[in-house]
Amino acid sequence: MAIIVSCACGKQFQTSDENAGRRARCPDCGRDLIVPQAGAKPFAPEDGLEFAPATEERSSGKAIASLILGICSFIFCCLTGIPAIIVGAMGLGEIKASNGRLGGRGMALTGVILGSIGSFVMVIPVLIALLLPAVQAAREAARRAQCVNNMKQIGLALHNYYSANDRFPPAAITDRDGKPLLSWRVTILPYIESGSLYSQFHLDEPWDSPHNLALASQMPSAFRCPDEVNTDPTLTTYEAFVGPGTLFDSDEGTRMADITDGTSNTLAVVESSNAVPWTKPDDLAYDKTLPLPPVGSRHPGGFNALMTDGSVRFLKSTIGEAVLRSLITRNGGEVVSAGAY
Repeated sequence: MAIIVSCACGKQFQTSDENAGRRARCPDCGRDLIVPQAGAKPFAPEDGLEFAPATEERSSGKAIASLILGICSFIFCCLTGIPAIIVGAMGLGEIKASNGRLGGRGMALTGVILGSIGSFVMVIPVLIALLLPAVQAAREAARRAQCVNNMKQIGLALHNYYSANDRFPPAAITDRDGKPLLSWRVTILPYIESGSLYSQFHLDEPWDSPHNLALASQMPSAFRCPDEVNTDPTLTTYEAFVGPGTLFDSDEGTRMADITDGTSNTLAVVESSNAVPWTKPDDLAYDKTLPLPPVGSRHPGGFNALMTDGSVRFLKSTIGEAVLRSLITRNGGEVVSAGAY
């Protein structure tokens, strides 16, 4: 069906009804005209109009949907934010292709913007939720590595003491009557670069004498596990096993020849579940006839252990009692494989 288009210059021409609502150019004067709907009364030049009246503009449904979805994205985040962006982009394309018949460009743009903001707001907590476990794992790995380094310093100090005295230190500094006064941790101070602190102790007084107790707050960092939450600067969780058959069972100090199980199979220092004053001669009392003393740490899955050869191993919390007892003793004759713990 043909549509008649009238121009203000007096020219009338026909065009196909497929062009209804589209722009057309007058062949005589070149004016831009809008083709009226089929059946509309053509306007004569005397009507005072330069071109036929345009059809009524309507908003794109996709633009409206994009705006609604964009607003909802502040509640449902990505669930409606991403659809708002997609539908808004489709709406903008639809509006552009309509040659002026469809409006709503502002709504489509607003929907895209709101959808982007709503999705981004959701992305932040999602990223945090995804990254937080990794960050925590990295921090724990760093703290555990520092704990291992602390124990290696203690192991080096024990061996340096051995080189100077031809024996490992005894569990405690004692008085003439054999009463324990200060821990082995005080004994090795000169070998962990704390000789000046060692020289301040009164070695003939107990750990809790007024003079010695005042020095407890100066505990070297090597005696504190980074995972330890106790804020008391005088407490440590690095303890030795003390008792028959252990590395620290001699008041004179143990020699290498006495460690018949091998230094790589004999525990020297471990992490304990109970913190103690670092200067106090208080360690993990061991006796094969009694239950095992409390060992453990805040590291997930187990605890660090210093072997007598100076190496540090991570013992699982599921380690068998028999295996642990074999590692505690220095001359039990047991054979322990690395896979056992």
